[in-house]
Amino acid sequence: MKQCSIHNSSLRFSRAIYGLMVLVAFFIHNEWLVLTTAVLMIFGVISIKLNIPYQFHALILNRKSISIQKELAELNFVAGMTALLLLIGFLLIYLDKFVNFAWIYLLVVDFLIFLACFAGFCIATLMYVFFKRVFIRK
Repeated sequence: MKQCSIHNSSLRFSRAIYGLMVLVAFFIHNEWLVLTTAVLMIFGVISIKLNIPYQFHALILNRKSISIQKELAELNFVAGMTALLLLIGFLLIYLDKFVNFAWIYLLVVDFLIFLACFAGFCIATLMYVFFKRVFIRK
């Protein structure tokens, strides 16, 4: 698998920014902020260089951080899965279907983002590892 060099603290910072954006969207009930967060995460799937909060932290705030090796596919899967979950919540709100449920759903997704950010426990990473073991057998 293709490895890439990332700054773990910058990755956590970008997850914290995304989590804060969704939390603010929840409190002010702004579905467009949820969509903006999902689109920014999709940019991060395309390339880590398009992940704006990550690049801001890596280039400006965190000059002396040590980079670690991670699988590029894992990072893309996690960002893509989170963006997909946010898009589902956005669509439920935008289409006026189960609006109250959608806001609670987005709050749960936000909790999972913060869990990955602060505790380092990411459900999407566990899903990636599970799918990798199931579908790629030696």
